[in-house]
Amino acid sequence: MSPPLFSVVIPAYNAALFIEATLDSIRSQTCRDYEVIVVDDGSRDDTKGIVDRWISRHGLPARCIRQENKKIAGARNTGMRAAAGTYIALLDHDDLWYPGKLAAAAQAIEEHPDAVLIGHHIDVRRDGRPARTLRRRPDASRMYEWLLFNGPAVSTSAAVIRRDKALEIGGFRENPEFDTVEDYDFWMRLSLVGPFIFLDQVLAEYAVVENSASSRVEYHQANLESLLRNHFASYFKGSPGLRQRWMMRRRLATTYRGAAGALAHAGAPRSQRWPYIRRMLLTYPFAPRNIARALLWLIGK
Repeated sequence: MSPPLFSVVIPAYNAALFIEATLDSIRSQTCRDYEVIVVDDGSRDDTKGIVDRWISRHGLPARCIRQENKKIAGARNTGMRAAAGTYIALLDHDDLWYPGKLAAAAQAIEEHPDAVLIGHHIDVRRDGRPARTLRRRPDASRMYEWLLFNGPAVSTSAAVIRRDKALEIGGFRENPEFDTVEDYDFWMRLSLVGPFIFLDQVLAEYAVVENSASSRVEYHQANLESLLRNHFASYFKGSPGLRQRWMMRRRLATTYRGAAGALAHAGAPRSQRWPYIRRMLLTYPFAPRNIARALLWLIGK
């Protein structure tokens, strides 16, 4: 048998409550040229048993790999290394695809065989209800620079990637300092080896998981800032010009504003938000949104 076009890679951790719905959304695909690889990343519930029973019940080309917990980057890497498909279709364990997802990706691959990533829009669900749609379709000839200065352009469950290129760049970085930002780092490094294609279609649903504890917000912010500074140093070779320095400052200030907003959402006290407000204003005080965030802090919001 020839290898499938797609290997669907699902990292799963304590996913017993939602993994069957995720797998059912794969089974509903109009394109059948795929295999499924679920990586049970040291779950403490019956994730693997549920997946194995689902595979046995439906008889699809699928398997579940059990490993000690390596976090999501390690689980994705395990799945990609085990895959036989030419393309990896990433899917998180509590997200869903619409039936035409893989068919649309296959058509895009036929039209753009040099693409290393196919992305699309994705609906956002909160508490099981539609919340909004993430429409991400940047028209950028310099994709790495766009990602670096604007943020991630694709969600993992809305991404199909060339397996050989993903492995060529070393997959997702598993270092602790890349935790929570490993996908953003991966998109940037992947953009250096080939073009991204974005479809103007909504082909999946993303489930928002509320995990807004203030400690988690600050942990993510520290890793995000470290990641950006790492890429700034690599991209500019340590000698950015004046315009580039202002671009860097604006990007960092955006992250401080985001951290302050996330802390406000988490109910953190004003004193905990102040360091990010201060750094935002000192780094790039000119943006209207930065000024608005500072004003909200001043009036206690």
